Amino acid sequence: MRMLDCWPRRPSPRTGPRCRRFLVASLLMKNPTSTAEKGEATHYSEPAVQGVMTRARSRRMAAAATAVSTVTMDLPEEILAWEIFVRLPAKDVLRCRAVCRSWRGLTSTADFLLAHHRRQPSLPLLTLCGSTNRRLPMFQGGRPVLTFDDFQGFELHASCDGLMVLALSGDRFAICNPATHQCALLPGLSDDRRDGHIGIQAMYLHRPSGEYRILYMKRRYKQPHPDAAHYILALRLGLGGSSRRIGITSDSPDMEKNIIQAWHRDNMVSPVVFRSCLHWDPGFRRNDTGIIVFDTEAESFRFMRRPAAATSFCTRLCDMEGFICFSCFNVCETAAKIWVLEDYEREIWAFKYQVKFPVENLCNLQDRQHLVLSAEGDMLVYSNTELYMFQCDNTGNSVKEFRFGSLGSSIISGHWFKESLVNHDFFPRRGDALLAGQPDLFRML
Repeated sequence: MRMLDCWPRRPSPRTGPRCRRFLVASLLMKNPTSTAEKGEATHYSEPAVQGVMTRARSRRMAAAATAVSTVTMDLPEEILAWEIFVRLPAKDVLRCRAVCRSWRGLTSTADFLLAHHRRQPSLPLLTLCGSTNRRLPMFQGGRPVLTFDDFQGFELHASCDGLMVLALSGDRFAICNPATHQCALLPGLSDDRRDGHIGIQAMYLHRPSGEYRILYMKRRYKQPHPDAAHYILALRLGLGGSSRRIGITSDSPDMEKNIIQAWHRDNMVSPVVFRSCLHWDPGFRRNDTGIIVFDTEAESFRFMRRPAAATSFCTRLCDMEGFICFSCFNVCETAAKIWVLEDYEREIWAFKYQVKFPVENLCNLQDRQHLVLSAEGDMLVYSNTELYMFQCDNTGNSVKEFRFGSLGSSIISGHWFKESLVNHDFFPRRGDALLAGQPDLFRML
């Protein structure tokens, strides 16, 4: 999220617009085909030209698909759909659809698409950017999700059920589905300085209506404090939905002020979804308000207590495979502490792990950030300034390292991505007049 006093830089009329190349990738933290051994650094390597398929490769793929189709012809459809296809990545499912009409029908039903989405892993996202004069190299530990050219205004704001909400240059916002290569501009949102700065907090599924909705805050600049209001935008057919303002009702008169102060920061990340509620930790050193909670059905705010012993500055909420976990990492120390929310109603936290990081990995590592990756206490530690990150287990043993050289910037967005092939009516169809002028976010994929 951008700071209140930070506006997208507009291109200078003398120098002209300077375009940058962006790559968003999901990190394959437990990739069984990775060649990186334990403790071995994974560096960049130039990939083969993507998107270009030779005739020989096309023939090999067609022959392989024919062979697989022949072998599986006698298998019952239930085994094909619910034991094989449902376990494949989205890209492979789309390839299977091209084999025959029967496979296309099996992998296109609503039940199959939902089951396939549930089985996909939830992976952290990494954003890289560099000059358009050269290709951004790919690395072995990631899977490309988006790649495009844009000016300085790009930012990933939200990720939910395989959908992403992005800020682009020209004060535009867009929503996309990387698995299906669908994207559309959001006409209901415009980050115009004259109308007020928009800060998107989350996208969520409103279960009573079945709609996906965007929660955001619009802020104007008034002294001594900014004037802010909270809005909800419903994504409907043709993206013609309008925003509506919501209030903050609470017994505490300071709740709205505290929420505004919490979102007046640059480190707010994707919320943790639990029991139809969104949960954020502001990350304050002295946080008296606690965790911000938004009920997606009642669409109201409240606060939740943090672990009493969590006093470090660098804190993070994560989804620990069905449980909410709270982690803190003091930048002056070499260890992180992890708590798990055992009783949600009574807000009781239980201490789970203390992970002591390898000292050699932390040497000269400034601006440390972290993510909890699994219920076993696997962690990812990274630095935006050093362009370096490493993964370790709960005993502190280094599992994998990533070094990115000097591409310009390396940002762990704090968002997670889970592939989905589910169809949504708010995306324009191919051949639709609305499709013209939509951003191209899938170049060179």
